[in-house]
Amino acid sequence: MVKADFIVVGTGAGGLVGAISAKLNGLNPVIIEKTASWGGTSALSGGGVWIPNNHLMQRDGVEDSYEAAFAYMEATIGDVGPSSSSERKAAYLNVGPEMVQALEAQGLCWRRAPRYPDYHQDQPGARVGRTLEGVSFDGKKLGGWLETMRKSDLPSMVMSTDDAPKIPTMFRSFKSLSAAIRMMGRTLAWYMCGRKPLSMGATLVAQLMAIVQRLEIPVLLDTPLKSLIQEGGRIVGVVTGEGETEQRFMAPHGVLLTTGGFAKNSSYRKQFQEVSGEWSSASPGDTGDGHQIGASVGAELALMDAATWYPISILPDGTFNVGIWERTLPGSIIVDASGQRYTNEAASYVNAGRAMLDRDKSVGAVPSWLIFDNRYRSRYFFGSTPPGMNGEFLKSGAFTRASTLGELADACGIDADGLKRTVERVNAMAEKGVDEDFGRGDNVYDQYYGDPGNRPNPSFGPIDQAPFYATRFYPGDLSTKGGLMADEHARVLRQDGSVIEGLYAAGNCAAPVMGRTYPGAGATLGPAMVFAWIAGRHGASNAG
Repeated sequence: MVKADFIVVGTGAGGLVGAISAKLNGLNPVIIEKTASWGGTSALSGGGVWIPNNHLMQRDGVEDSYEAAFAYMEATIGDVGPSSSSERKAAYLNVGPEMVQALEAQGLCWRRAPRYPDYHQDQPGARVGRTLEGVSFDGKKLGGWLETMRKSDLPSMVMSTDDAPKIPTMFRSFKSLSAAIRMMGRTLAWYMCGRKPLSMGATLVAQLMAIVQRLEIPVLLDTPLKSLIQEGGRIVGVVTGEGETEQRFMAPHGVLLTTGGFAKNSSYRKQFQEVSGEWSSASPGDTGDGHQIGASVGAELALMDAATWYPISILPDGTFNVGIWERTLPGSIIVDASGQRYTNEAASYVNAGRAMLDRDKSVGAVPSWLIFDNRYRSRYFFGSTPPGMNGEFLKSGAFTRASTLGELADACGIDADGLKRTVERVNAMAEKGVDEDFGRGDNVYDQYYGDPGNRPNPSFGPIDQAPFYATRFYPGDLSTKGGLMADEHARVLRQDGSVIEGLYAAGNCAAPVMGRTYPGAGATLGPAMVFAWIAGRHGASNAG
């Protein structure tokens, strides 16, 4: 039997932060991870952390306040029940800035994404620049832990969130090209100096792991949670492994579940959601373990239909391309099987993915089709593929190409008359630069990934230069969002609202404070980290 004060289950950003918080509050935590790799879905993410009214905004003279952020959350999230109660929102907004500063004091180097807008700019309290991220980090500082970090398929670059919009338009704008050259130059310099650049989600979890190691917090990989230990209705430890590998960890100050979502759990997805998870970009370990084990001790599950929806296309090598700029750049539209548009293509990924699923209930929209023309393809990157390089896309069937819209529709199984009418209307509206149907390009978020050189609307343009192209878009996700109901202290609740003493939850295994929506970049990692921070602190004052 292994004794600790506090057990953290999971090694994503939330789990690492929860352990740091517990340690800084006087506990001796242990982190357990079921897989051979640490970092979870956090390591594969964009790494943004949505923290309104943070000290970096104040330093830069950017106006924000608790009141503005609370009004914005109220307006965007709506009434989704206790997971997004006023108390939970208040805890998030009050503790978030404090957590950021405390982690900075421990060595985490933050920066703002000053041009990144909140996703619902038409709502009261919306701001630009609330998203934080870690600066690029030299992975070699982790020593042997670098080898076991979960890694994405994307190249390691020295880049920031605000660098990303420059990539697709680098051949359209000297400003974008200059920024891209600087980014590649910085990356080359790092490699020439023998450094391993980590950015986005990788730098966030790497910097947190560096703090964990400096604080001498044990991290046990290949240690799957099997059950919780209860005494008198209180959770006092965990059982890991089975048979000869079974271990019991006693934790008088509690157990924090940060086990991620259930994106890779086909049974749960069939029960609660409309898709199987085959298009999810979540970590392979995202199998709902915390949900099942929490429910087994009486925890309430809530908002299990929710996910961080993310329209994706499939690249020639079979990997997923999370389509942000492809659907935002002018000269492209998304249509259903009838050839009609059904949403603002440049809306936030959660809204765009949800719209696809909702549309599919009445008209075939899974898959939907991104329609674009030769002008679009000759100007912009598609994923990491430069303009005009279509060979592998066409050979693999990822792209369909035709000389006319009618031929394209026939090849894709789209209603040809419907597609022609839609494109005619789009082209007429594009002359004025106003999307009268869905308002694409009307706000700063729509334009963030647009083409500044396209006038009068950076996000909306005509489709009129043959040949024409189409590629399938599917309702992918970054992970599911629903999970264990928790209060403002991150304590897990039963269906009757009572507290399961000693059990905490944060991240995608907890019902989200953000509900079914997504206020801004980092609205998953932000709550995961903040409520894990709260849990570690609360556990220190709460022993059985």
